[in-house]
Amino acid sequence: MKRAGKSEKAITGEKSLPQDGRLSWNGLLHKAGKAAIWILGVFLLLYLLGAIYYHGPFTQAGIGNGLLACVWMVAMVVVFLRIKPWKMRAIWWSAGLLMVLVPYLMIRPSNDKTWEPEFGRTGYADVSGDVITLYNVRNFEHHSRGEFDQRWETRKFHLSKLRGLDYFQSNFYGNTLAHPILSFDFGDDGRICLSVETRREVGEKFTPFGGLYKMFELQYLFITEEDCIPLRTKVREETVRRYTIDGTPEKIREMFLASVIIQNDLAENPKFYNVIHANCTTSLRAQRPKTDRVPWDARLLFNGMLDEYLYEQGMLQTHGLSFEELRQKAIVEGDAR
Repeated sequence: MKRAGKSEKAITGEKSLPQDGRLSWNGLLHKAGKAAIWILGVFLLLYLLGAIYYHGPFTQAGIGNGLLACVWMVAMVVVFLRIKPWKMRAIWWSAGLLMVLVPYLMIRPSNDKTWEPEFGRTGYADVSGDVITLYNVRNFEHHSRGEFDQRWETRKFHLSKLRGLDYFQSNFYGNTLAHPILSFDFGDDGRICLSVETRREVGEKFTPFGGLYKMFELQYLFITEEDCIPLRTKVREETVRRYTIDGTPEKIREMFLASVIIQNDLAENPKFYNVIHANCTTSLRAQRPKTDRVPWDARLLFNGMLDEYLYEQGMLQTHGLSFEELRQKAIVEGDAR
């Protein structure tokens, strides 16, 4: 005889399950969906804090925009804690997010701003058969930080003379962050460097966080070696290394022409720099056809050891040296003259 008030499953210790298993799965999916929405909301909340800081009503990121971001954050937390019905909470949160998100999405890049002198002119090129003409090539003579003689020039090169490509890596934050510069060798036509830059307005300083928030435009800038290499070795006192790319003239020509096309496009259709998908390294990778891109690697973002990655991919002329030996030999000494 069974004891009154206790089921057979209770006596054996078995847990009771819903008769329809689909109900439990629907419940889990519902909870997972709500959790995903709130995770997305929290991510947007944190991201838009930066949007207020960098693009608030005050002229530049600073105390005013920072206080405004804190007030907005407190208001959003109060909404979360004090409004209990989750539907009303979601409505108020959405309103708070859209209040910042909509103006942020309306920010558009431009080539018509008051730029720092180093980025003052928009480069473009003309290709006529074998001859390519580069306009607004920077050829400054740098004396110290912020002191230089300005020279913007027009240079002509013959594509048929393009015979080599050097890779400069200027490490400005140890082995964590560096700036890559490509130097195209046109033989007796000379050399020309390509530097993918954050185009900064007067008073702006580079910051990785600002590079997440439409703070800088993207600029493909052709520069002479006499400008950009002494600037980094002598003036900024960065560690600069020079490597030779192991590539055929055809591949090097493709790289050069792709860069010219992007520069011309940016002259007509400006774009924002982004520290993740449109920075000085990932932009160069993205301009290659998808089937011809190097595999993704964290060193494309934290590019202070990008030379190691290129070595592993067989893209550098090594002369039989180990990476450590090649890296030491590649250091550019003194004022790079």
